[in-house]
Amino acid sequence: MQRYLPKTLNQWLLVTAGAVALVGWLSGHWLLGAGLTFTLLCAVGARGRRPAAAQSPPSAAAPTEASESRAAKKTDPTLVDEMIDQGRTALLLRPQIASSLGPADLKVAQDHLDDVMAMVPEGPVALRFRGADSKDAASPTPLVRVEGLFLDRFAVTNREYQEFVNGGGYDQMSLWDEAIWPAVLGFVDTTNQPGPRFWAEGKYPSGQGEHPVVGVSWYEATAYARWVGKRLPTDPEWVKAASWPVFAEDVKPVQRRFPWGDAMDRKRVNLWGSGFEGTVPVRSLPAGSSVNGVEQLVGNVWEWTTSAFGAWDPPNHKIETDHPLKSIRGGAFDTYFESQANCHFQSGARPLDRKHNIGFRCALGFCDVVHMNPAADDASSDELLAGNAFSNNPSSLRTGEELILS
Repeated sequence: MQRYLPKTLNQWLLVTAGAVALVGWLSGHWLLGAGLTFTLLCAVGARGRRPAAAQSPPSAAAPTEASESRAAKKTDPTLVDEMIDQGRTALLLRPQIASSLGPADLKVAQDHLDDVMAMVPEGPVALRFRGADSKDAASPTPLVRVEGLFLDRFAVTNREYQEFVNGGGYDQMSLWDEAIWPAVLGFVDTTNQPGPRFWAEGKYPSGQGEHPVVGVSWYEATAYARWVGKRLPTDPEWVKAASWPVFAEDVKPVQRRFPWGDAMDRKRVNLWGSGFEGTVPVRSLPAGSSVNGVEQLVGNVWEWTTSAFGAWDPPNHKIETDHPLKSIRGGAFDTYFESQANCHFQSGARPLDRKHNIGFRCALGFCDVVHMNPAADDASSDELLAGNAFSNNPSSLRTGEELILS
């Protein structure tokens, strides 16, 4: 019925005047009619002002802001969950983005980062040159300082890499080095769809979701790492995570031959003769993990690093190659010799190689993200970000410096 009522004050005045005149004429009480007319006019005036105020800009803005606030509360957790599901937690913890997250979302992101990445303390690590035995005390050994970092607990899986493919990673040229743009069109699977070499129709083989992704070049691994807000580890970072140097009274560190100790145990690792015919899920051999819980650093698949092959070799041991090679570490399921599957052996592959036994994992510097160690107090949180909270090594060696131990 509301839509049939008068809408303006003038309309109300006309209607009211007519009604009062009719009542006064029928009843003969003109004085009473005048009083009623005055009362009605006041009521009509008050009623006429309310619709006008309801339609004014100031009042209309309030429900719009409230709606936007509700939408934000509904959308933000969904966006955070989506980013985490895609493996892009590191992006959420970048200072530029973390500052816009609420405390609850920030905690969810930090907790997830702690679940999927392990801390590697800052400090020096000894890099034995290629082919040198870890027991060869006479070999010159470069000691290289490493800043504190997070390292993926597991190699990147097919399922995780699928998110990158589905997210259009092969179409986002900003993720790729400009010099390699022409080659990106050739990074296709068996059906000429963008993706790892051994996939089909842009999808990983059925039942292989938790296996490490293989058939990806160094450039593809680098692009994925950028997409998730991380990077590939350097050779020193990888070796430090695997061998876990310990400095006692001597300047020269004590480093493990294998992530679990100094003796080979093929039950802990997927190598030739371990009883597996190919790759295994990345979480299937927890007994072979390093001290800080990084799994399968040795065996299953070789892993790309950012370093050049032979970068730490002395001049008389360097190998000349036709093409530049990138360092790969750890050995794979088809590695036969124990001497090639430990924390210290380095092999190499061309950056464009897309082999069946090379995968990768990602790294992230402490200083690259907003993060607080749950075990640290407020005073030490800044030290953690600077990579100093875990220092247990000689302080005279600055980042980037190299000391030769013999």
